[in-house]
Amino acid sequence: MQIVDSPLASQRKHTTWPTAVAALARKKSVVLITSDRAVLMFGAGTADTVQMATLIRYSSGFVQTALPEAVCDHLQLPEATPDRRHSGAAANGQCVAVDSAVGVTTGISAADRARTARVLVNPLTSPEDLTRPGHMVPVRVTPQLAEAPNGVIPALALTLTMAACAIPGAVYADLVSPTNPIRMASSGEAIAFASAHNFIVFDATAL
Repeated sequence: MQIVDSPLASQRKHTTWPTAVAALARKKSVVLITSDRAVLMFGAGTADTVQMATLIRYSSGFVQTALPEAVCDHLQLPEATPDRRHSGAAANGQCVAVDSAVGVTTGISAADRARTARVLVNPLTSPEDLTRPGHMVPVRVTPQLAEAPNGVIPALALTLTMAACAIPGAVYADLVSPTNPIRMASSGEAIAFASAHNFIVFDATAL
């Protein structure tokens, strides 16, 4: 299906924060838009194979999971070097990629990455339950960033799941343009994609 920017897509009414939270609470995916990025996201604790396969198909395939800094500390997931990036940088907070230590094969399939996402947010998970390197990239979100996300995707995604899910943690990846696969999707393309696939849109620029 070809999706293009259009006046109709750009004028589509965006949902409110409570509506996006409600969708995530129902284990649905949400399209999250900021001034410079558009991602598809869902709760890590309920990630399933279908959601992950859809995310991989329509995104860059570089799948990340936003986690509270305290969870990353517990799982011994330090930020990858260099660790002093600007908070708005796309790579800010990224840790060494991991896989679940059990219940996966190569680690890269949709089923395997969904399992790894669930393992990452499980309160019973220990550092030994993860292998490094792997295929899921955890992203550390500091309390300061979570309290004032300011359009930073990992912080916004995590804050949404903190409001919606029993266990905070957000899986996300950047959507790719359907008309030009060498660039990321524009906001208009992301809105049209959401409309075509019946996903909720939350546009943080409208806050």
